[in-house]
This record gives sequence, C-alpha cells and structure tokens, in this order.
Amino acid sequence: MPHQIQIDFERFIKTHFAIPLTLFLVAFIGLEFTPLDFQISENFYNTDLHQWPFKDNWLTETVLHKGGQAFSKIMGVIVLLVLLFSLPAKSYLHRYRKPLVFLFIASITGPIIVAILKNNTHIYCPWDLKLFGGTQPYIRLFDYAPVYLKVGRCFPAGHAGGGYTFISLYFFLMIVKPQYKHYWLYSGLLLGLIYGIAQQMRGAHFLSHDLFSLAVCWLASLTWFLVIFRKSLQWI
Repeated sequence: MPHQIQIDFERFIKTHFAIPLTLFLVAFIGLEFTPLDFQISENFYNTDLHQWPFKDNWLTETVLHKGGQAFSKIMGVIVLLVLLFSLPAKSYLHRYRKPLVFLFIASITGPIIVAILKNNTHIYCPWDLKLFGGTQPYIRLFDYAPVYLKVGRCFPAGHAGGGYTFISLYFFLMIVKPQYKHYWLYSGLLLGLIYGIAQQMRGAHFLSHDLFSLAVCWLASLTWFLVIFRKSLQWI
C-alpha cells in the first residue's frame, strides 16, 4: 500500500460531494412535494382487499428482508474479525489495519444514524397510513407533528440502509485496490436498491425513505474517509 494517495481535489469534491448532494436534494424534494411516493406505493397495494399482497411474501419478507438482515450482520462480523486479525504487528493483514478500521467504522455509522433518526421521527410506514387502510396521518419530514402522535419509527429506511452501507467498500478499495472500487460502488447501490424495492413492495417504506438512507450512508463513508485518511491523501 502506498503511503500517499494522489487525488485530484477539485474532481473528488465534485464527484463525491457536490454532485451526489445536489442529486439527493433535488430527488428528495421532488418526492416530498409531489405525489410520486404515493404513486409508486399504490402499485403494491390492493385497494379491493385493503392489503399489501407482498407484505408476508416468501421472497420479499423471508429472503430479502429477514435474509438480508442476516447477511448484513454476518458481513459485519466478518469485517470485525478480519480487523481483529490485522491488529498484531506480525499479521499479514497488519498493513491493511487502517483501511479495515475505516471499513468497520464507516459500515456501522450509516445504519446507526439511520436507527437514531428512525427512533425520533414522526414519519409512518405506508402500511400505517389511513390512505392505505391504516390509522395514522401522513406527515412529511418538516411537517408539524402533534405531540400526542407516537414516533413513526419508519424514516429513514433501515433495511435499505443495511444494503447501502456496503458503499463503504468503494472508499475502502480506493485506498487498497483502486482498480476495483467501482465494482463495490455498483454492488452497494444495487443491494440497497433491491432491499429498498422489496420493502416498498411490502408497504414498509416509501422511495424517499430509501433515498434518505442512501444519502446518510454515502455521507458517513465520505466523512470517515476524509477523517481517517487525511494524512494519506495527497491532493493535487
């Protein structure tokens, strides 16, 4: 591993912060203030039966939801074990210790932030809303929430965040094996997208919930990358 990684500062900030943040804000505002969230979810709700046909479906619930949760936990344990094996100075993996520290911290930060937000926002799942046969009102992110309402525990999307957190491997490989970094960028985006669509089909989340989780995981990884590797990056 080289001691210094040369990175074009202007290009890096543009492609990893300015453009992603702009796209996120435009997309999120569009979803918040248009009926698109509802129009997407309506495709998965049976108005005649007043139910979500895919809520307890074997593929969406057992494989993609429960199986996806198990997969994310297993991968987290593997990363932690590899990190522990890299700590001894005589270990072959010792030279990757710092990148592995980054990978572990970045991987858990996004989901932790998502979990904290879920426990403090009054945004409900589609299946909870009166519009879809539930009992709760529809409240947007910056709407006033009456004090008597319980916390929605549905925003951002935790399961999609569990997929998008694999984006941290993109930044990890930017240091370790730059030629392979985009493979894990696309893999993380695809996994989060699959998890997110599965939950939308079940009525558990709107698209905007998944998009917000993507932004959290991306910014968490980017922030830790700049903090942990600040001395290893040579800006040009």
